[in-house]
Amino acid sequence: MEEQQNEKMSPKARWIIGGIVTICLAVLIVVAIQLNKKQEPEVATEATQDKKEKTADEQIGSDLEKALSELKKDKSSEDKKTDSKDKATATKSSDPFAYLFNPSKSDDPLTFLSIDPTDLPDVPEPVVSKTEDVAGVQDDKTPNGPVVTLPTDKITDLPTVPSLPTSDDPTLPSDAVDEGDGDDKVPTDVPGTVIPPTGNQDNIDNQDKGDTGTPDDSNNGGTNKPTPDPDDEGTNKPTPDPDDEGTNKPTPDPGEQLENLTLALPEDTYERLVSYREQQQIYNALYYGNKEGLKDQEVVTLLDEMLRNYNNASDTDITARQLIQSLTQSQLNDEQARIYNAQLTKLKEEIEKVTREEYVDVYVIKEGSSKDQLYYAGTFEDLLNGNKVELEKAKNSEMALADQKASEAAENLRNNKLDELQRKANQKALIEAINSYQLIANYSTEADNEAEAKRNEALRILSESVKASDEPEIENNDTTKVENDEDKTEAKVDNQQELKNSLNQLMEEKKYIQVLQQASAYVEQYPELDDTIKEASEKLLEQSIKDMKSNNAYTDEDTKKYLSQSYAALTGLSKVPNEVSEKAKEEFYGYRLVMQAEKLIESDSTQAAIFAYEGYKRQETDGAKAILQKANTTLGEKALNMESKDDAERAYEILTVTAKGVNDTLMQTAVDRKTAYGYVEAGEKRYDAGEIEEAIAYGSEANRLYPEKNLGGALVEKVANRLLEEAEQKELTEQVESYNLIVNVKGLDESIKTQAENRKTVIDALDRVKNIEKKEQQLYYLYTALEKIEETKDSAWSKEMKVEVQTQYDACIKDMLTQAQTWSTGNEEEKVKAATYYKAIVEIGKYAGEETVTNAKTELTELGYE
Repeated sequence: MEEQQNEKMSPKARWIIGGIVTICLAVLIVVAIQLNKKQEPEVATEATQDKKEKTADEQIGSDLEKALSELKKDKSSEDKKTDSKDKATATKSSDPFAYLFNPSKSDDPLTFLSIDPTDLPDVPEPVVSKTEDVAGVQDDKTPNGPVVTLPTDKITDLPTVPSLPTSDDPTLPSDAVDEGDGDDKVPTDVPGTVIPPTGNQDNIDNQDKGDTGTPDDSNNGGTNKPTPDPDDEGTNKPTPDPDDEGTNKPTPDPGEQLENLTLALPEDTYERLVSYREQQQIYNALYYGNKEGLKDQEVVTLLDEMLRNYNNASDTDITARQLIQSLTQSQLNDEQARIYNAQLTKLKEEIEKVTREEYVDVYVIKEGSSKDQLYYAGTFEDLLNGNKVELEKAKNSEMALADQKASEAAENLRNNKLDELQRKANQKALIEAINSYQLIANYSTEADNEAEAKRNEALRILSESVKASDEPEIENNDTTKVENDEDKTEAKVDNQQELKNSLNQLMEEKKYIQVLQQASAYVEQYPELDDTIKEASEKLLEQSIKDMKSNNAYTDEDTKKYLSQSYAALTGLSKVPNEVSEKAKEEFYGYRLVMQAEKLIESDSTQAAIFAYEGYKRQETDGAKAILQKANTTLGEKALNMESKDDAERAYEILTVTAKGVNDTLMQTAVDRKTAYGYVEAGEKRYDAGEIEEAIAYGSEANRLYPEKNLGGALVEKVANRLLEEAEQKELTEQVESYNLIVNVKGLDESIKTQAENRKTVIDALDRVKNIEKKEQQLYYLYTALEKIEETKDSAWSKEMKVEVQTQYDACIKDMLTQAQTWSTGNEEEKVKAATYYKAIVEIGKYAGEETVTNAKTELTELGYE
């Protein structure tokens, strides 16, 4: 009932009631002062006693007049201070949302009436006693009586005393006070008032009428009337705090444990992806899912579903192809992850194949060189379909060029007068011819391959062009000493027999090279040694073939030396039967090529790879394969640093052949790098033609295929800068399409890619704000957008977006504060919601100002949360 009556009171009635209470407080203060005075001994006469009572009454009236006068002054002073403080607060505050945090700072001077009266402290009754201590009274045990003190241990932060309306007449109107019997008419919820004690009200009334207020002797054992001192004007009025604006917010206990509140920020990745799926934003679902959710099984399942939208690589646009190529596999060890990874791998391979086919059809077949046409036709058999006529023309053209190079180089290499530089130049020309023959041979399906035969011949000439100093020499192992004295027939017979015995011994010891050396020296003198020479040469060739197939032939130095001398003996000694010598050349050819390759690996890795490949084809031994592997690896490493584009491409063309079946990984690397050179060239042509999206796609693919060289780096950089510049003139929906392409470009400078990523993030964040309901999540996306704008290169775009996003951010903050203010006075569930908003502002509200964050932190603490 009291609350309803207070709500219906007029402002004037409220001021009057406040004044009445203040006067009561003043009376109480005066009474306290009088009780503190030293009391005179009770020996006065009745006349003296009457005089003292009269003096006390006069003193009380004087004190009341002074108190009212002081109240008038306090009113004027407080009004000035309040006006000054309001002005200072309006000047100092930088928080545009301050009014949303303290609703008690209103224009209504009686807002304080809403304070719960139970929050006010209880003031104990001032009881006077001569013999015992009473609550609220400090007795110093002197004859002069006790000293009254007001309790202070329960009184904290007394609010400011309200001022009375300005008036020259201190007399209250007669109808200002309801003289009812009860004390419920006195407002007890007015800040700044002290409630008089109810247990001894009669004594106070008697003192007001001039009564001595003597207590009952039965209760206190005698009388002890205090005598007021008329000269003592000391007061004990509380001094109001000029900074107190009438707020009465509860202060949390410092020792109270604050509860931690967890925010659902950022938005759950899976929920975000589901939203993208519902909006058919497949690109964003894959893009953000790949960045944030590959360790979540639900996310991987959803990504697998989204990926199936691109089951036809040929119908997939350039932007989607770049996205898919940039996706990474999930590291989860479960069936769903394996399904997703397998599908992703397959799709990437299909996109790579489609891209290559488009490149070959559009650029290689129609615009490329004959060598490139044959390379791709021979490497990828599926590209033969529909291009038969063009490839036949390329074959004939390349054959003619190879024949010319091989013929000229072979003729020059037979000229022993060439210096080292000339010899190297002709060997290089011969290698180019060999490579062309190889490309034609790979493409040709004819049984009798003409290109293969020409290649073998050129290779033999190249092998024979090696310096004579590189060839092994036959050691002179002839230790047989035979006297050739025609005059001594008997000695001749004896020498012949001795020679025969010696050769037989060597044959038994399988020293066939020495047999051939000695027999060849005496065969003209002893013709019957022809049979020995033939037998020894056949056995030596047989033994050599067996040794060449062993691993020692490539690792053991003694075996390598023995085989070298065996070849020299079989092909260098004139007495060796011709058929054996020719067979030896053929049998040793492969081994000799491998041995030549081993010596050339560091000095000429291209030639080494060609020799080792041919030798391995003929030998197919582990030793030959090991040397071929070494030659191929070295050539691949050297090709990485070759300055000449033509030399590098030729190296990869050679490795495409020499590494096939031996090291498929290296072979695929060679194919990729060769293709990368072609993609860059095609991309430059597309850029010149104004097809910049295709240009950046080819540049990106080139970098993906050849990341070590980043061949398309310059191309993608200039295209990306152009796309960024042109995007600023488009609508946001069109802008984001350009950014979607740029963010997945391989090999693009990170600073440029970051610009595109930031712009995309800002636009996507604004889109998310429109599609989510939770205010704290909306604020998070707007906060993220502002962060990305700060990181973005200063431009007209960033300035324009800053204004737009900041406007939405401020509006979101305002809405959250308004709602939180309402919730904070509601039930527990609503208070949790309010705390959620306040905490979100504390964590991501910095763009609203430091004061806003500080105020939100205070409100959060008052709600009991960290």
